[in-house]
Amino acid sequence: MDIFSKRVMGGASLGRYSSLEGFYVFPQFVGDLGPWMEVKGRRVLNWSLNNYLGLANHPEVRQVDAEAAARWGLAYPMGARMLSGHTDKHEALEARLAA
Repeated sequence: MDIFSKRVMGGASLGRYSSLEGFYVFPQFVGDLGPWMEVKGRRVLNWSLNNYLGLANHPEVRQVDAEAAARWGLAYPMGARMLSGHTDKHEALEARLAA
């Protein structure tokens, strides 16, 4: 049986999240942003965060993030550059970090 058949039948782990007439839905994470979060009442390890250094909730990072959002807004490309692109601001930051 292939993985897609298992998902439809609910036999694979992804099948646990399929609840809308066979359509795949994303799990809802509950709690503070961190490596361990809650999904459907269970504590689970969250492998999907871009929080490799554990700084997402650091007060200084949150402050700079809020200042950047106030200055430039939230409409800049987000996510993977291959899909959503980037701006000259991204390139400038990348050059500063590389230097």
